[in-house]
Amino acid sequence: MHVVRSIAPAVRALAIRVLIVLIGAGGTALIARPATAQNVVAFVNGEPITSLDVEYRIRLDQLISRRTPSRQEALEELVNEKIKLQQAARIKITITDAEVDRTLAALAQQSRRTIAEYSAVLKQGGVDPRLFKNKLRNDMAWRKVLQQMTPGAFYVRDADIVAELAARGKLDTGKAMQYTLRQFVFVVPRGSPATQLAARAREAEALRTRFTSCEEGVQFAREYREVVIKDPVVRISTDLPERFQKLLEQTGDGRMTPPEPTAAGIEVVAVCDRKETIADVTSQRDVKERLLSGRVQAEEKSLLEQLRRQSIIEYR
Repeated sequence: MHVVRSIAPAVRALAIRVLIVLIGAGGTALIARPATAQNVVAFVNGEPITSLDVEYRIRLDQLISRRTPSRQEALEELVNEKIKLQQAARIKITITDAEVDRTLAALAQQSRRTIAEYSAVLKQGGVDPRLFKNKLRNDMAWRKVLQQMTPGAFYVRDADIVAELAARGKLDTGKAMQYTLRQFVFVVPRGSPATQLAARAREAEALRTRFTSCEEGVQFAREYREVVIKDPVVRISTDLPERFQKLLEQTGDGRMTPPEPTAAGIEVVAVCDRKETIADVTSQRDVKERLLSGRVQAEEKSLLEQLRRQSIIEYR
């Protein structure tokens, strides 16, 4: 079963579209709020939406999608956004400044820019970075709402992927092994003598001897000092180096690979479980993303319709 917890893809797509258009426009797209009088055009559960909000949303949509929505379309977007944020507040979901900053930093890094350079590009296009960060915050909050209220939409079963590939005639009959692995690092500070490295290797081997399952083995590992226990990860055999593939093939479920020195110390890897899967990993990922996107969109539409029915929306 595949579970997707990251909110980055949707947010990343928004940021990339904005950046591409800004660069292509050579900084001529002006979406700063116009200096005109504000008129309230709607209330959503008592919270106002102004004519300036509508104007800003029209220009933002022009920038992102290169289309000009009608004022009514822009207004409905804002109504929906108010409803989403109110629901996030209702179930006590908040996005901290640190979370937004981390997302913005990741987006800047993906475009090979610093945060300052990324913000400068936004400003050149007339985009106030603070308003852009608010948009990121809103999207991140709504994603968390969906994850909390419709968790099933974020799960894709392996059987669903195989069925979809078969229906498209793209089911690869080649097989691979999917491993759930967990790393244990017996920390050895840099510059330590060889005797300390050897002592830690003996400790790792002692753990390996006692280790019979990932559930119980974690408790054994905690008996040793300065051992980093990493979260389980899923890896496909075809993505791994050939030497490591052979090592895993020789290691039974619930057992550990032999201790090996690394930059951090002595590492052993536990094989929590394994199962056979199709080898065409790229197709698997593409189908998983498509199935996930469809499910999330369907659940989002249903939830938003429900929340709209429960809201008091007053147009002026």
